Amino acid sequence: MSLEFKESSHRYKLDGKPVTGVTTILNGGIPKPALIWWAPGVVAKWVTDPANADKLAELLAGDVDQSVNFLQLLPNKERDAAGERGTEVHDLAETLATTGEVEAPQDLVGFIEGYLDFLDTWQITPVLVEVVLANREHWYSGKVDLLATSPLLMSQADIDAGKVIQIDLKTSKGVYFETALQTAAYSRAEFYMHGDKEVPMPDVVKTFVAHVTPLDREGINARYEGSPLGTSLYPLATSPAEIDEHFQMFLHAKAVHEDAKARGKKKLEPIHPPTEMQVAA
Repeated sequence: MSLEFKESSHRYKLDGKPVTGVTTILNGGIPKPALIWWAPGVVAKWVTDPANADKLAELLAGDVDQSVNFLQLLPNKERDAAGERGTEVHDLAETLATTGEVEAPQDLVGFIEGYLDFLDTWQITPVLVEVVLANREHWYSGKVDLLATSPLLMSQADIDAGKVIQIDLKTSKGVYFETALQTAAYSRAEFYMHGDKEVPMPDVVKTFVAHVTPLDREGINARYEGSPLGTSLYPLATSPAEIDEHFQMFLHAKAVHEDAKARGKKKLEPIHPPTEMQVAA
């Protein structure tokens, strides 16, 4: 198999060699200043939450290093919990798009009901769901959420010609323009895998991001406050030319990511003043 993906480590190999995923490239190639404020905010909210008063007192009375480590890891725990929930919603959405039905746990039913309504409202017909793809020329890989057709989002001529739209699913607190670079990279992949065979990518005429949120804003779902209930669709690129523009932005981000990796491998060593013998010589 020319392209392999290990779900457990989320790593790709192309032609037997490690190849970087699109999301890894974007994480390393695009600054995220908001994270600088988000992480300490998580700690501040935990510390000032009355529900954590006893635990905080226990931390302050205990080993300092352990207490610092606990607080430092709070943002990672919140991020990982949200990531696990998002992955579960993605998996359920994949099953729904592929089979037309799915059995969801009670706490995720609101996500899936909203997503099902989205598929029906926009008359989405899935063509490819959660397939891995790659580009040898620019050496990257990834997994696309959904390639589909819709008579409400594209022309009948494009549908008849076998062209598709791409929809990326996000369960994050909000959706951002950076996703346009991600979808452009997927759209400009050279092939996707069907079993152990490489298949040329279909022509993608438009890209979108679907913000998948629950149908309530209670408890943990309050994080989505301000976003519409259910699944909302946002346009990213409205033409192949615009996808190409976003792809160039992706390649710039890829160059930054690669430069950062190269700089990280360089180790500076101090120089020393010459000895008297070297000066005399």
